[in-house]
Amino acid sequence: MDFWGWVLLIVVIGVVGGIAQIVAVSNKKKAMEEKLKYLPDFSPTQRIMGNNGDTGLAIDEERKKVVLIKNGPAGVDLKPITYRDVLSSEIFVDGETITKTARGSQLGGALIGGLALGGVGAIIGGLSGKTRSSEKVKRVDLRITVNDTNSPLHDINFMDIEGKKDGVIYKSAMDQARHWHGLIAVLIKIADNEDARKEGESSSGEKDVSTASLADELSKLSDLRDKGVLSEEEFSIQKQKLLS
Repeated sequence: MDFWGWVLLIVVIGVVGGIAQIVAVSNKKKAMEEKLKYLPDFSPTQRIMGNNGDTGLAIDEERKKVVLIKNGPAGVDLKPITYRDVLSSEIFVDGETITKTARGSQLGGALIGGLALGGVGAIIGGLSGKTRSSEKVKRVDLRITVNDTNSPLHDINFMDIEGKKDGVIYKSAMDQARHWHGLIAVLIKIADNEDARKEGESSSGEKDVSTASLADELSKLSDLRDKGVLSEEEFSIQKQKLLS
């Protein structure tokens, strides 16, 4: 086989491989959609399946539920949670945080502090140590933090191919990421408002908090600090909130 024959063969293999990958991702997305159809007590009003077909997300606005979708070797796994269990949302571009929103109420803040996340953990596949061009981007991801110590992070990929910042692919990926980041921000706001209302009711009708209850909460915070889950600064902030 001459030189051009080898070139043609390589091109054909590349095209076939690309088509096979597209088909595989499409099948993974279909499997997630199909599994979601049969989830009881959940009617998705909005859904998104990640660019790579590995993860997805669905929201039932009427029931105020969120479903985290993962597609792994064992098949599709659905994890329904309430909107109150959503603690933060963060958009990553090439592993760097672009924007983030998180629970701001005392309860929500304590949950985030207890998980000791605080933005720790860059998206895998981001920067490799080399200086990247500010004009090109390889990845766009959305990270959702939930109230689950076993699996607190849920990442959804919107772009996994190099493209220019002024290109259609990047702009489309960012539009989707911002849309879902905004939806999560709304859920977080609703949860914070409910917490504030409950805290207001508690302060007006149950102003006298027992010393034993307060001591118990302080003891839990101290235990989290001693275990290294909370830093000294985070401990002081949460302690001040309890005492105020």
